[in-house]
Amino acid sequence: MDIQFIEARLKRFARKYWGLSRLAWDELKIGGFSGAVFAVRRHFKKRKGVLPVIYPTVNDYEKGLVTIAILTVSRLDLIKPCLESIEDNLSEKYKVEILVGDTGTKEKKVRDFYKEARKKWKNIRVVKIGKYHFCRNYNNLFSKYTKGQYLILLNNDTIVRGSWINDLVDPLRDKRIGVVGGKLLYKNETIQHAGMEFRGENALAVYAKEKKDLPEANFKAYVPVVTFACAAVRHDVYNRFRMNENYREEAQDSDFCLRLREAGFKILYNPDVEIYHLECSTRDWRKGERDRILLKKQWGKAIREIIEEDRQRTKFDPDEYKNSIIVLRDDGIGDLLMGVSAFKNLRKKYPDKKLILTTYKRNVEMMDGFGIFDELISIPDRQKYAPLPIPGDAKIFNLIDLEMDFSPILGVPKEHNKENRHVSFSRELGLDPEFEFVLMPDFPEAKKRVKKMLSDIGIDMGQSVGGGQEFVVLNLISANPARSWWEPYYPELIKAVEDMGFTPLILGTKNSKYYTGEKVVNLVGKTKTVSEYIEAMKLGKYVISTDTSAYHIAALSGIPFLAIFTGGMTPESRLNLYEKYEALAPPSSLKCYPCWDEGCKDLSVRWKKDPCRLLIKPEEAIEKFEKLVKKYPR
Repeated sequence: MDIQFIEARLKRFARKYWGLSRLAWDELKIGGFSGAVFAVRRHFKKRKGVLPVIYPTVNDYEKGLVTIAILTVSRLDLIKPCLESIEDNLSEKYKVEILVGDTGTKEKKVRDFYKEARKKWKNIRVVKIGKYHFCRNYNNLFSKYTKGQYLILLNNDTIVRGSWINDLVDPLRDKRIGVVGGKLLYKNETIQHAGMEFRGENALAVYAKEKKDLPEANFKAYVPVVTFACAAVRHDVYNRFRMNENYREEAQDSDFCLRLREAGFKILYNPDVEIYHLECSTRDWRKGERDRILLKKQWGKAIREIIEEDRQRTKFDPDEYKNSIIVLRDDGIGDLLMGVSAFKNLRKKYPDKKLILTTYKRNVEMMDGFGIFDELISIPDRQKYAPLPIPGDAKIFNLIDLEMDFSPILGVPKEHNKENRHVSFSRELGLDPEFEFVLMPDFPEAKKRVKKMLSDIGIDMGQSVGGGQEFVVLNLISANPARSWWEPYYPELIKAVEDMGFTPLILGTKNSKYYTGEKVVNLVGKTKTVSEYIEAMKLGKYVISTDTSAYHIAALSGIPFLAIFTGGMTPESRLNLYEKYEALAPPSSLKCYPCWDEGCKDLSVRWKKDPCRLLIKPEEAIEKFEKLVKKYPR
């Protein structure tokens, strides 16, 4: 067995269990033996994929190392000159390892060549990976065997030359670039590939068989697709996207590039890379018909939109983002809404700069509605540490984990968590903390969809808006269970709302058997987007909410609200900049309040007693709501 492979496995084992031991020890100090057991169980559930990835996984690649991966089977006439050309054209800037994935060679002369190659060139490793399947083979190689910070996918029917490694890898230092491809030439020095553009539903090498010095093919450009016969990608980006194993023969490069484009990454064609490609030396192109059909099915609409653009090939501008500011912030809806005034002040301070916000994908439509940012980059939901297309030339404000420390255990609060997000964001962004009220934008299409939802269950919105039926919106269950109010208390509050002549409209993502009443309208789980949730919330004459986004939406929409805080936060830390509200919180006699979102240190209390939620009685909530209605009559 390869000694390098053994060393790599041992390092991974050490990282894994050293981190686990620290995790368990920290929980032991906080929560006792039960806390340590909980930590260990959570750790292994995360690694098995049961829990979402919400804290960083180990990056076990070697910085500055380039892994060149080649799939091959038999064909000594191809793999030998390919490897020889690589060894003759290594980089002085990057350390290079070559990984040959053999998919079933049985010829003795090829196996003998592998032995000779490993002796002659110490940077070569050969891995037997079973039958040929382009996507599955590369996913297997890159997940189990590669160590490089940068990955180069290379066909075995290629001959490389010059500074090809540097020219492929250097652009990847700019994280907005997801994949880099080069110019591939036929033996007669004409172009085989210079970036691909879509014609119909297929990505075509538009300058094929033209002279290699063709002006249109000799400048760095963003293109829709590059061929994976020779392409470079950062290891972390590949780990995020991986290749789609539904594609067997071709179109996998188109699918990969389209997914990167969808996430905001750029696909770069660099003509400085010039290599020879003996196209289809190892594959029958007719076998790819199934994959071309699949690409059309999955990406037909996106491809048509690309074709309708004025130009598919855009000249690379190295200074494009030098006058830009990027704000990195994951966050739920409420935290972003708390900080929207700070973001608006940022816009006022830098009117001539390009402002870019990265946030969870689900929040993009909402934040775009405020018209503050010039560009929004989506973070995959629940993957706050995923690699993002962030230009290196921009000024970056990293607000991720501003208020919580997620290592070595989940959810240790920082001081920032004890103040309103507007204040902490303003400080981090170097702004005057002056608060300016920002109105919640309208989302007309989402409003139509909400109206249809209600119509489908027999509610005539024409009569209910401003008519006899008036909604009180309730959102009492949070994604964070510690912020949810005690469910058996719900019926009494709902009955009181109905007795006052209102119709309870229930929103949220989790239902409850305690959402009962004679007039209850339950839309739990039916609002599929944040914009629909917002427009449904706006139907309320009043809003009753736990510490969730609901009361922030109400505040920015001018709707009076009752906010029920359990043990995590104080009303003063979240509501101090709002008007038209009443608030409930645990009594000051509760010694553990507030815990600032840390949760009960004693797990038996957290799961069985929940004093912070039980102590806020229904009669208190009813009294506060009646006071709200009296103060702000409908």
